[in-house]
Amino acid sequence: MSFNLCKLPRHEKYQIQLDYESSFWAYQIKRGKRSRETVYDTINSRPVSEQAVLKQRFEYYLSIMLAG
Repeated sequence: MSFNLCKLPRHEKYQIQLDYESSFWAYQIKRGKRSRETVYDTINSRPVSEQAVLKQRFEYYLSIMLAG
């Protein structure tokens, strides 16, 4: 089964983008290319409405990547 992401509403596409960014930051930490401090600086520079979602998703992906 496939999904066409272009057909999603703009808000849902943006939530997917935030999720993607969070997973990429966790991947960079796992590979030693970034530190938590720089990720949190990046998150804190984003609009306040995004910060909680980014922090939650980042911690989720980081826990998965560091567990395995």
